[in-house]
Amino acid sequence: MNNGQKTTAFLSHHAAVIKIALLGLMVVIMLIPLEYVRSVITERAFLSKSVTHELGESWGRAQTLAGPILLLPIEESYVVKVKSPDYTEEKPLYLDETRWHRRNLYILPDAQKITADLTSQTRKRGIYEALLYTADAKARGSFRIPAAETLPIEEGARVHWAQAKLLVHLSDLRGSANAPTLLWGNEELLFDVRSDKLHQSLPGDLNWIQAPLPKLAPQSAPIDFAFDVKLKGSSALGFIPLGRESNFALTGDWPHPSFSGAQLPVSNEVRDDGFSAQWQISHLARGLPQVLRDDNDGAKILVQQIHRNAVSTRLLNPVDFYRMSERSAKYGLLFIIVTFGTLFVFEAMGKRRLHAVQYLMVGAAVTLFFLLQVSLAEVIGFASAFGLAALACVALVTLYAAKINASRMRGLLLGGLLSGVYGYLFFTLQAEDQAMLMGSLLLLILLATAMYTTRNFDWYALGERLVPQSPAQGNTEQSAGVWGNRKPNTSEPDSTAKL
Repeated sequence: MNNGQKTTAFLSHHAAVIKIALLGLMVVIMLIPLEYVRSVITERAFLSKSVTHELGESWGRAQTLAGPILLLPIEESYVVKVKSPDYTEEKPLYLDETRWHRRNLYILPDAQKITADLTSQTRKRGIYEALLYTADAKARGSFRIPAAETLPIEEGARVHWAQAKLLVHLSDLRGSANAPTLLWGNEELLFDVRSDKLHQSLPGDLNWIQAPLPKLAPQSAPIDFAFDVKLKGSSALGFIPLGRESNFALTGDWPHPSFSGAQLPVSNEVRDDGFSAQWQISHLARGLPQVLRDDNDGAKILVQQIHRNAVSTRLLNPVDFYRMSERSAKYGLLFIIVTFGTLFVFEAMGKRRLHAVQYLMVGAAVTLFFLLQVSLAEVIGFASAFGLAALACVALVTLYAAKINASRMRGLLLGGLLSGVYGYLFFTLQAEDQAMLMGSLLLLILLATAMYTTRNFDWYALGERLVPQSPAQGNTEQSAGVWGNRKPNTSEPDSTAKL
């Protein structure tokens, strides 16, 4: 047996394995355009988020309302040694001198209630749009002003009642659509922007408005407060529980809210025309004493409370087609494998030999679906874009597969298989919570189908058929085999040769 015959025998014995390995290599090659498509989707998603962020910056960022907090300045004495007027080197005499440290006390409300009504709207810039809102918030509650002897201060400390202020935190002051007025007892007071930090040692800063309380004095009866503020914002609205008893109620016209934060609402209702939610939080869950000192990390604790313990309602966009497109692109490799595997079965069972370029062209058509889908979704929405992109790619693959396999039936079979996988993928993307289960079931179904289709294959005999024979080893019809693209003998026409 010469070298040529040995090579032919080796190829005949291992042709199926070699072909499958070649298909695996082509699948790896198809990862390059798939990764490019993913990068395009990621880039477009980032651009959309940038435009949404810019619109939110112009209108108002996510808003958080905290307060009010009663700021009460105090002065506490301390003694230092100073040189006496009669001080000399020979007689170093010192005197005690009393000095005063200025501190701030932060008194939290006895009762805090905020009700808000949210109205959503969308603003567009080009093909991108941002979800914005306005919220009419009404804050009500009361403070109990303790006597000086019950405050956490040193004996003999000075309490500056006339310098007290009421502070309210708004995360984005540009989103304040009105200048709120404070009703303190029976007195109307004006809010103004506070330019000072809550405490000088704290890094960064928060936005505060404040109203002076010049007539503040200790009282046994609680003092009621009330103010209304109209907020403009985007993305989310949150409240900070600071009262001994905190009650929040929020209603809105957006049907896709997400409740998150330190506490979930005790009751909520989501309808097609909006939502409603209520929170009830006690001072035990709040985790703060009723009076804090700024020199005992009181200001820092308040800032941490604002940053970490908000109850928040986020407005979700249920048709985030960039996120859906990113998720669908993760199934791209599966689509390539299914398509290549189906073509391989057709090739093994038929009379046409397919070139690697033909596999790659079919793979390119399947990959194009994901790029076409996101580009159409930016204009007509995700569902319509998915359907049109799937229809275009299925039609393209069906016609091409029918031609290269010389069989309409096989082209339709491949098109029907792709249509089924596309349809299953669409429902998988909609059922986000069950996406992993549905994806696993799809893999199981496809594997079972492949095992059933190839259950009767004699892979060694198939390998011998996959290697075309030379004219010296067989006639022309035999040499064409299942891989031959050569024209069949005219005396025995192939009924599948025409499309």
